Amino acid sequence: MRHHRSRPAALSAQTLALACALGCLAGHARADLIDDLPAGTGYAAWELCTRTQQSGDDYLRVRWSYTVPKVQPLPYVWDVDYHPGLKVDVRTFVPFITNKRTAVYRKGLGCTLVPPGATEAAVRAQPFKAVTLGTPSAQAWPAGEGPVQTYLNSPTLNQLLARHGDAIFTETSTKPGEKQNALAFLVARDGHLVYERYAKDYDRQQPQLGWSMTKSLTGLIAGLMITDGRLSLDTPVGLPQWSGSAKAAITWRQLLNMAPGLAWNEGYAGASDATQMLFSQPDQGVWAADRALTSAPGSTFTYSTGFPNIAMLRMKQLLGGTHQALYDYYQQRLFAPLGIRNGVVEPDATGTPVGGARGILRPVDWLRLGQLVAQGGQWNGQTLINPEAMRFLVAASPASNEYGGYIWRQPATEIPAALRARLPVDLVWFAGHMGQFVVIVPSKNLVVLRMGVSFSKDASREAVFAAVADLVEQP
Repeated sequence: MRHHRSRPAALSAQTLALACALGCLAGHARADLIDDLPAGTGYAAWELCTRTQQSGDDYLRVRWSYTVPKVQPLPYVWDVDYHPGLKVDVRTFVPFITNKRTAVYRKGLGCTLVPPGATEAAVRAQPFKAVTLGTPSAQAWPAGEGPVQTYLNSPTLNQLLARHGDAIFTETSTKPGEKQNALAFLVARDGHLVYERYAKDYDRQQPQLGWSMTKSLTGLIAGLMITDGRLSLDTPVGLPQWSGSAKAAITWRQLLNMAPGLAWNEGYAGASDATQMLFSQPDQGVWAADRALTSAPGSTFTYSTGFPNIAMLRMKQLLGGTHQALYDYYQQRLFAPLGIRNGVVEPDATGTPVGGARGILRPVDWLRLGQLVAQGGQWNGQTLINPEAMRFLVAASPASNEYGGYIWRQPATEIPAALRARLPVDLVWFAGHMGQFVVIVPSKNLVVLRMGVSFSKDASREAVFAAVADLVEQP
């Protein structure tokens, strides 16, 4: 089965199409991620591959509802070759600037983008053995895969949850580029799953891309390594490529606080450090670590998808240098104890997990990570992440009161002021591109998740925090 864009049949038609496409490209100032074609083809290939082949979504829905609106005006000039179970190729038919990107699918490992400097054959040749999953427990969430426990709710709480669920899943625009595309809304109270709702044609078993929520997952993996004595917050990261330079003094604390002092442009409106790294670099951590040192480490908060990739690179090195070792570590030390199934952090072309952006977990499993934070690193009476590491992850950093160790926290200026005033000071959250949220209120033992493919981040953010504010006030 292959899906691809038909080429114009006649030369005159091709010329007309190309002229129109180039005009659209030149005049499309609001293009998101597509002001330069490598970012567009890379984004599209990875999105189509992950959502269809790792998440099991419908190809046509992903292409037309989720990808086309995001990568305008690329579809005027793209060719897409879709190979189920294998890969997705996206290229342009603009002469001399095809900017082909291939996203390779490997079962159990998700999709990997193959940029210049890498080959599909080399990616496929990397050794990998997926974890073996046992029979899922029938116990109630979070211990097992039991159904949502709505019977624990009062009628008033059920009405409140239904109202916010309707608000989150109701579209306010018919324009594809303005839709919220909510896919999941889940709520846990007092350690019980009390609300679980998915969009039509979606279900619990589908893992979903968390985008930058993966940063928080990377922070939790670092917390495990702190607990295991494999790294220490106030020791240098120890990246070999920094040896002998001023960067050698950067500590784990500074790196995890998004304050290593490295230059970074996180912009997504075309070419930036973020898009160059994600869609054009085979070794993303090494590339990010090569950015210039522009401020004293620890002094300046700089939000970056590259810094968690540096953390993943160094954690891989500390565990022996192979992707398999790091994969086995987070699967055995984090995912297995929590009951997380079919979760993965997709790797770059060298095999390093893309810790800033490519975590793919079922919504109930993202919720489990939030529950772990709500419980201070404790799970089933055991310490998974020690108290010192957990306090660091959720505490304000010296560089920003709004950010901890790859976890957002109160006070946050991006939350509307009226809602912010109603939210507890201990509230923390994971946040990801296009409306991914896991919001945690430890004092209330409350965890709220919203996932989707939102083209209005402000609307999706307001909807989820409105739900949290009401739930906090609900006895």
